Amino acid sequence: MSYQDFQDPTVAQAWDADNHSRNPSRSEQLDMMLTIIADQYEDGKTILDLGMGTGLVEAMVFQRVPQAQVVGVDASAAMLALAHQRLQSHASQYTALIHDFTEIATLKLPEHAYQIVFSVQTLHHLTDSQLLTAYQFIDDTLEAGGLFLLLDRIALDQSGLFDVYQSLWARQDKVYHSQVYGAEGMTFAEHQMVVAGRGDLPTSLERHLELLKQVGFEAACLHLQTNRALLVGRKTLINE
Repeated sequence: MSYQDFQDPTVAQAWDADNHSRNPSRSEQLDMMLTIIADQYEDGKTILDLGMGTGLVEAMVFQRVPQAQVVGVDASAAMLALAHQRLQSHASQYTALIHDFTEIATLKLPEHAYQIVFSVQTLHHLTDSQLLTAYQFIDDTLEAGGLFLLLDRIALDQSGLFDVYQSLWARQDKVYHSQVYGAEGMTFAEHQMVVAGRGDLPTSLERHLELLKQVGFEAACLHLQTNRALLVGRKTLINE
């Protein structure tokens, strides 16, 4: 059984207890994303989270924006069970749905005005064509001028630079007491095996931006640290 089997309650609980040691960039990039959400959110509108998991980000959203309304989607019932425990005090402010993101075109959302969509460490499981479908779904879901925020793993596709990434992973481990250096593999070939073993299909930064623009987003990378990025897309206004 893989530690990536998030349908397993034991795996879900282990991830919930430690989601930092293999991704020390997470805290800072989450804070950036939450800052944008708090500044942009309009009362009465809805936020959509694609990859709700155990509700950790929702709890942070409600701290920053106490009046927020959220719809969260995840493929794992085990993860959502933990989310329901965590978010009991905000039960009237969120709706949780179970759905497989590889079939996102069939996802039926409650009818709301979706001003913001975000996804944290979830869409790297999709193939290129599935990612394009997901971005089209997000664009179709958002109201005009709405924001999409993606915080996710980015593909390393240049073998000749792998040792440079290793230097920064070692630095992260020293500064943040994380465990990235060895976990990402000791060679580029080993790194590719590690990624494949997790069932991950990360996309390059350039391809993410290309796909976002292809479906009509005005898109940019806001923050990049080694292979973790925060991207933004704004849906084109109707009158533009």
